Amino acid sequence: MDSFAKAVVGLTASVLLLLLVALPLLYVDPPPPGFVESFVLTAVFGLAASLLSLVPGLAAAVAARRGGAWGALAQVLYIPAVVPPTSVGVLLLASFSLPRLFCGGGGEVLCASASFVSEHVINRPLGVLIAMAVMALPTSFSIFDGALREERAEAFFRALGFSGLRLLLLLLLSLRSATASALVFSWIRSFGELGVLLIFASYPVTASIYIYQAWLSYGVGPAVGASLAVIAAVAALAFVARRWLS
Repeated sequence: MDSFAKAVVGLTASVLLLLLVALPLLYVDPPPPGFVESFVLTAVFGLAASLLSLVPGLAAAVAARRGGAWGALAQVLYIPAVVPPTSVGVLLLASFSLPRLFCGGGGEVLCASASFVSEHVINRPLGVLIAMAVMALPTSFSIFDGALREERAEAFFRALGFSGLRLLLLLLLSLRSATASALVFSWIRSFGELGVLLIFASYPVTASIYIYQAWLSYGVGPAVGASLAVIAAVAALAFVARRWLS
């Protein structure tokens, strides 16, 4: 690395550490009750959502490499990454509210669906899982897309006659670093999902919702304490993952 690049990296890293760690430490107070629970909840739901995103993300990456209409359709998985998360939350809320909207006009199936959504999806654990899975898809897709551009595993397994789900499962096993990267970094992203969860699934309380509520209820200090705790855990994992999986 030349001296100019080192200077840019050093300056940028120093500014970020100053703004995101050093200066906020002046305000830090212990997080209010519930921090550990929200962190564990986010970790569990984020892991489940990340696992759910692996096969669709890989399938989209395979389709994107082949081009054509399916390749263009695969790009839809990027939508949650390129629009504001609040927009994703609003759109999910609107979609899952449709059964209730049309239930008044009759229809036993629609009313049953509306009841299920109200009881089990919106602001419920299933809603948290759906929102996190939707937001994890772009990460999985982009990592597998990059891995398949550098690997010939797909061509190798196709030459052996594999296709469909068996092909995808073999690719997941063959592209171990990419699979682990997609899992880890989509899981890490789950800790930062506020916009979509705030609108669509704000309960049970995940880490981002917890920090937002701590700021509203207790002020900057406790919110800073919770934020720095999340940064310490997640940033350390991201650093280790990049070193081991790059």
